[in-house]
Formats: sequence, C-alpha cells, structure tokens
Amino acid sequence: MPHRARVIGTTPAAIARAEAELGRSLPQSFRAWLLANNGRSLDSINVFPVLDERDRRKTWSSIVHENEIWRSYCEDVFPDESTRFEQLIAFADFGTGDYYCFDYSNPGEDLEAKVVHWSHETGDSSPRAASFTAFAHDLAQGRYKYD
Repeated sequence: MPHRARVIGTTPAAIARAEAELGRSLPQSFRAWLLANNGRSLDSINVFPVLDERDRRKTWSSIVHENEIWRSYCEDVFPDESTRFEQLIAFADFGTGDYYCFDYSNPGEDLEAKVVHWSHETGDSSPRAASFTAFAHDLAQGRYKYD
C-alpha cells in the first residue's frame, strides 16, 4: 500500500463543518491559522484540528471531538455549574488536564473571542490573550511555560 503524504492545513469547508457542529463561529485569527496549519501544534501546545477528510488519521481528534470530551468532563465534575462553561470552546491542551479556550462572553475590540486558561481542578478561567494571534505570539515568547 502506498504511503499517503500528510496534509497540513485545511479547507474553509472543513472549518465550516466544525463550526456547525460546535454551534459557534471560530475566531477569524484561528480560522486563518487552521487554513495553513491544521494538524500542527504550537510549541508544546496541542492545538485541536478540524476534521479534514483528506487526512482523517491526523485530524480525527478534532476540536469537535475534544470539546465533546471536555464538556462531558465538566458535566461530571461540575454538575451544578455546567452553564458556566457555555461561553467557552476548548481549542488546545498541554497535557496537564487544563485547556486553553476561546471565551465568547466578552469579545475584544476586534470582536475576536479572548483566550483563557481553564483549570480542570477548579473550573475557573483566567485571561491569557485578547486573540488567538496574540496568544500564539505570547506563547512563542515563552509567556505561558508555567501554565
């Protein structure tokens, strides 16, 4: 069987399907990043891809799949507080059980969802960046190495 080349990046249609399943539009800066980088990580951060039919094996653990798991965890661990997480979409993890999420409750000046760090121990969110672009820049500068 011939080896299939990895597909990096994705299509607007794949992003639109993920948004429909999530019930929310992804921030423009994240959409642009996915178009070029879907399936890649940022530094040591595992960024959830959108499912892309061209490379299901690389993208099966998609943002939709990971949010289903995360929401199930929230319902189990914080059953009386589940509405507290409705304005969040988890987009990355870093192996500790915590997540980076887009917070749609209070968009920034450019109407982008802000990035927050969500704690699996407390369910609390703390601000990290005004946009995905700012988050990626700060991450590259080593700003979140102790999250």
